[in-house]
Amino acid sequence: MTKLASVINFCTHDLRFLDKCIRSVASFSDQIVIPVCDHFYNGKPEDLSLLQRLYHKYPDIDFIEFAYSEEEVYGTPSKWIPQSPGWAQHWHNSARLIGTYFLHADIDYVLFLDVDEIFAANLRQVPFTDYASLRFATYWYFKTARQCATVYPDGPLLIRRDLLTTELLLNEDERMGMFFKIEGKKEREYVLDGKPLVHHYSWVRTKEEMLQKVRSWGHHWERDWEALMETEGDFVRGYEYKEVEPYWDPLQEEASLPNEEGAPLKKVTPKDIFLLEIAGFL
Repeated sequence: MTKLASVINFCTHDLRFLDKCIRSVASFSDQIVIPVCDHFYNGKPEDLSLLQRLYHKYPDIDFIEFAYSEEEVYGTPSKWIPQSPGWAQHWHNSARLIGTYFLHADIDYVLFLDVDEIFAANLRQVPFTDYASLRFATYWYFKTARQCATVYPDGPLLIRRDLLTTELLLNEDERMGMFFKIEGKKEREYVLDGKPLVHHYSWVRTKEEMLQKVRSWGHHWERDWEALMETEGDFVRGYEYKEVEPYWDPLQEEASLPNEEGAPLKKVTPKDIFLLEIAGFL
């Protein structure tokens, strides 16, 4: 059987989505890898105690905790300069790159998703082995799980593993850039039976959580997000919305964590990654 791994981008500001995301991909994933930086992408320290409790809660997940560096980014091509406009955004790509270094040897396809992207269908229902790459249409929500966009934008990206390269994973346009660079049969905004497979809850958060997101995510330098948060409507993409019955409401759930702490599968430094790179992992 074709082996598939899910690589989930995550930080603790997105904690309320983690359990649902893991459960949504567990039925079709032969491996789940969660690379997590020990700092947020604006350089502020992560909640390491909270991360340790997560590692204990999910012992079957391959967490890869990697070190933040103000001097370098993993796999950095020469055009990237620390603290340049694309610097912070580049960390999203680095997490995906690092995740691929720790895939099992028999993995054939890799699904790249963010933790706030929740699958509502089993990916094994999709004839994905017919494709080099797929991007999945999403139900896009804003502020509440009852406000769904009238369009279905792209979300998670599936790629045949043997097509992955460092250059591809570090594309400045992230998953969209990766998709367009891939050669072979591919499809965007993929739906199953006319419906998206994924619910995207990126901005379904409390106001405090939204502030945490806009201050620390990889796009924090692009706009004055805090000012935009005070405006009406969709300040991110400008979509129009319709009222729907929620598939799942993240704001109605709180994460439950054990008090015990565990250890990540692997804790890596820039030196470790450098050694992996010269060993030719990609």
